[in-house]
Amino acid sequence: MSTFTSNIQKGGALLDDARRVVEVWDLDQNVSWNLSRISEENLLAKPSRARADDVLLRVLRPRLVEPGPQVIAALKQLLPSPRGFADAYYFEATRDDALLAAFAEGPLFEWWERGRIGVDVESVSSWLAELAERGQTPPWTETIRTKVARGLLAALRDFGILTGAVRKEFAPPSLSIAGFGYVAFRLYEEGASSRALFASPVWRRWLLDAARVTELFHEAERQGLLRYSSAGSAVRVDWLQDTLSEAVCAVA
Repeated sequence: MSTFTSNIQKGGALLDDARRVVEVWDLDQNVSWNLSRISEENLLAKPSRARADDVLLRVLRPRLVEPGPQVIAALKQLLPSPRGFADAYYFEATRDDALLAAFAEGPLFEWWERGRIGVDVESVSSWLAELAERGQTPPWTETIRTKVARGLLAALRDFGILTGAVRKEFAPPSLSIAGFGYVAFRLYEEGASSRALFASPVWRRWLLDAARVTELFHEAERQGLLRYSSAGSAVRVDWLQDTLSEAVCAVA
């Protein structure tokens, strides 16, 4: 059975649409009411109802709504911080799209560590072909693989991991402290231990090595989000905030 899908070629980053959903979402109303209103009033300004529902229900709902009401509530607090919002939403997008996460944590990070300057469609397409040989994707045609590869690169450009309209190059690795606080608390919500939190492959999605992750933990400590200590391979994280919204407030 295939592990990955080609959804990225249809969804992509959709960063502006995600911001719009978060902006208009009424926290006092339930999910059905909000989704119906966004669709019926065409608040995403799509050319057709079918396209609006495709984006809203197939892409944005799994990313923003299904994890729980705490996600949109916290993302609302990040709206004044475009970088923080993008980092937090990138986490949710990669959480939902396993192919995007696998590419960012795997070959993209490895290419960065090897000193490559850029990434081309052919390299990504070759990686997708390897996945197909292992049965992790359907037997896509070369045309579909190329579209998926372009979708992956375009999404990573929109999230700030890559740069360039045609030729994609690596952007300097960066994760805002607001984005870090959001992601770290989301991992904690999902049950990550202190050690697992520090060593999570999630940080590779921002091309971050262990030294940079350590710096971010110390910065989060200075801002009152958590207490962080380490000795050798032992790591301890004590949270000073109880909810995702509180975590975001501490570092936003």
